[in-house]
Amino acid sequence: MQGSAGSAVSGISVRGLTVVRAKQTVLEDVSFSMPEAALTAVLGPAGAGKTSLLAALAGMLPLDRGAVFRGSRDITRLPPARRGIAWLEPGTALAESRPLQTALRRFAARGATARADDMLFRLGLSAVARQTVGLLSHGQSLAALTAARLIRTADVLLVDEAGMGLDAAAAAALTTMLRQEAADGRIVLVATRSAAMALQADHLVLLSGGRVLQAGTPASLYAEPRDTAAAHLTGPANIVEGHVRELRPGGFIWARGGRYQQSCEPGLPRPALGSPVTLCLRPERITLLAYGEAADNMADAEILDVRSAGALLDVRMESAIGPLTAAVPSWRPPVYPRAGQFTRVGWAATAACVMG
Repeated sequence: MQGSAGSAVSGISVRGLTVVRAKQTVLEDVSFSMPEAALTAVLGPAGAGKTSLLAALAGMLPLDRGAVFRGSRDITRLPPARRGIAWLEPGTALAESRPLQTALRRFAARGATARADDMLFRLGLSAVARQTVGLLSHGQSLAALTAARLIRTADVLLVDEAGMGLDAAAAAALTTMLRQEAADGRIVLVATRSAAMALQADHLVLLSGGRVLQAGTPASLYAEPRDTAAAHLTGPANIVEGHVRELRPGGFIWARGGRYQQSCEPGLPRPALGSPVTLCLRPERITLLAYGEAADNMADAEILDVRSAGALLDVRMESAIGPLTAAVPSWRPPVYPRAGQFTRVGWAATAACVMG
């Protein structure tokens, strides 16, 4: 949705945003950008400050410090109605006594009934369009509320707790719709606890304890988390620790129950000789080695538990470098892991990320 010439959509930037309530800092020095015509996700656990952040952006929560810009224009002191930002607080609901289609059409702006019907179709709610809102299932109600949020006509759309309570199919449909809204010209910001949804955004902000941990593309944050909190927020992660024992061109050797190779990006500093080092090793980067196979790094391990995750098996182990979880294809012969087995795991020198 493109704005008119007088209200053209532009990116939004948040600078040093700080909010204190009842002597408690709920947001502290929050800074990030929401690119134009893009889907931005704020990912954080419960209590991270996501709802407070959205409320502050919408002008519903006063700032103690900081500013909000739309392009080069400072909108910090503009009232909510003049910001061009649509946000519905969690808990806002459609009229329960009306059929879903009627309730959504009434919620829509004048002349947007076709858009309301399109929302029902795209979120998989067409079959229950004539059902009374109060009789919808919990998941259907959440999807209907999401449709109500998306139907707003503002150029900037804030979706709080996106995907929460939706099944996998509905969450996927929601993500597809949000990406289309962004592609059509809107700035879309979703706040979510779901790493799976957040990693499909164009831009990602990690929020914890009211502070930004890291911001960037989802791929870069997943591949190179800055610290343990960022690593765990973005997906399953093995956090391993050791000490640097040798510096080599392009990397170093670290030790913990053995010696292991680690590559470093050209031009980036390496940890000092003898210093402690913390690495993030994603489960899918670990291989269970068959007899005779080799890898840059290898460690002996005992398999403690094996759990099916569809096309993958989550293999939990105790190894020479500590507890590990590997995500391995369930169809891969000849190694089929079973609890109680001893195995050897391997990973490439480029597989882990050095944190800190």
